[in-house]
Amino acid sequence: MARKINTTMADALMLVGGGVVGAGLALLLAPQSGKKSRTEIARFRRSMGRKGDSIIRHFADNMSGFADAVGGKAAGMLHKR
Repeated sequence: MARKINTTMADALMLVGGGVVGAGLALLLAPQSGKKSRTEIARFRRSMGRKGDSIIRHFADNMSGFADAVGGKAAGMLHKR
């Protein structure tokens, strides 16, 4: 049992260490300045936000139409009784 805990702890430390090394290398080898990177990230975020809003609106419209259709069918079935 103790060996399994030690192995898990070693794996977790290796994962964290790899993340730190990877982040350091990314900062050292970045192809552009931090200001330009932040600008591009902000632009990407705005673009994805607009696309997400559009998808959510489209989904809500479809669900509203679906609910109306189901409600109409249910009302028709109840009216036939």
